[in-house]
Amino acid sequence: MMTPLSMPTEKGLATATQPVPTLRRGACPSLTTPMQTGDGLLVRLRPARPGLAPAGYISIARLAAEHGNGLLEVTARGNLQLRGLKDETVAPLAAGLAAAGIDLNRGVAVETPALSGLDPDEIADATQLSAAIRQAIAGPLSMLRLAPKLSIVVDGGGRLNLADMVGDIRLDAVRRGESLFWRLSVGGDVRSGRPVAAVADRDALPALAVLLRVLSGMGTAARGRDLDAGALRVALGAMAVDVDFPAQPAFPPSPIGRHAIGTRSVLGVGLPYGATDAVTLERLMRGLAGLGATEIRLSPHRVLLVLGLSAGAVDAAASLAERAGFWTRADAPGNAIAVCAGAVGCASGTFDTKAVADQLVLRAPGLLDGSMIVHISGCAKGCAHPMPAVLALCGRMDGIGVVFGGRSEDSELATLSPETAGRAMEKLATLVREQRLKGETVRQAIERLGAGAIADIVRQGRQ
Repeated sequence: MMTPLSMPTEKGLATATQPVPTLRRGACPSLTTPMQTGDGLLVRLRPARPGLAPAGYISIARLAAEHGNGLLEVTARGNLQLRGLKDETVAPLAAGLAAAGIDLNRGVAVETPALSGLDPDEIADATQLSAAIRQAIAGPLSMLRLAPKLSIVVDGGGRLNLADMVGDIRLDAVRRGESLFWRLSVGGDVRSGRPVAAVADRDALPALAVLLRVLSGMGTAARGRDLDAGALRVALGAMAVDVDFPAQPAFPPSPIGRHAIGTRSVLGVGLPYGATDAVTLERLMRGLAGLGATEIRLSPHRVLLVLGLSAGAVDAAASLAERAGFWTRADAPGNAIAVCAGAVGCASGTFDTKAVADQLVLRAPGLLDGSMIVHISGCAKGCAHPMPAVLALCGRMDGIGVVFGGRSEDSELATLSPETAGRAMEKLATLVREQRLKGETVRQAIERLGAGAIADIVRQGRQ
């Protein structure tokens, strides 16, 4: 495998040219290309190190308050977003991050499990391969024309693996005896991605380069879903090997809550609807540091993983986080809702999404058993949950559209007002409770009831 070289970072961007705000749905907001939103500019940060000390997050919180509006978010893919910046504050933010020693990855997103290298149950430590991939894309492959939002998932396994993360290209570690292989697939998660081939560990980077060159030849709009898996296998030639692999792994548990990772006690702290503010975050970090926390890692599903706590300190840390408004239980109803910033923080949003989410938690918690994600989107773009959802409440010009089994831009069954959304969802929860069969999840019950029944009960709820 290629020896990792220095990571490409955004350190030193304070002297870069003026950042250009973007409104393109297909672009990733960063320090060099911040995104214009309803509350100012938004930047997304991907720290180069897998974890930072609590002091690092205190620095980020203070910078967010000084140069933005103090609102911070952790995304579904485990990145950090700062909101409310202005054109003239982006460069000082970059300088402040550099002064605090916080280097950032940029370019193509290369995702690895949050606990890579720490989990004794992982099949392989994904950090070395992911580092080599970033180095190659910044060096020998830097001339490739790739989609701005292209994502590569390198999953070495372990308790908090990335089996449920969708990637344009996935590399999943598998072993046969003492030999390590990587299973290549495109356009999905570990189950839905289309298999291409397995390659030996030594061929993982060259094989990925083949796929990236094919994508580049298709133009910057090409994504993993556009690739022909059969043709790719042919293109890999002798690197493609025939190996019988075990059944696909189960999706990981929620990262929220307490985890025993080898001899480590890890606490997953969920941000309510993925967001917090600078004052609250700093208070949390000071408290965690006082309890012995040494490192905080960003995790998919909008979670902070707290490391360094003794077994005896985990409960105290969980209580501290809960008092500050964070979630430390995987079964918290709000975990089953994907919410965007809505009208409060986005120019495209047509209603207060988090207020509607609160109504859903308050009036219809029976819908939130964890078997499905309820998507609440301020507009048709669906930023918080690009995949189809069994149930979605999506902003329209004339209200909130109720979408069944689709994406936010799909046709709605009915339209609600923000004032009637909670009542309509309460009626739906009652219907599901009354009609559920023994052993059915909420998702199974809703799918069995179908669009007609859902539309009828939702229309009743808006009256």
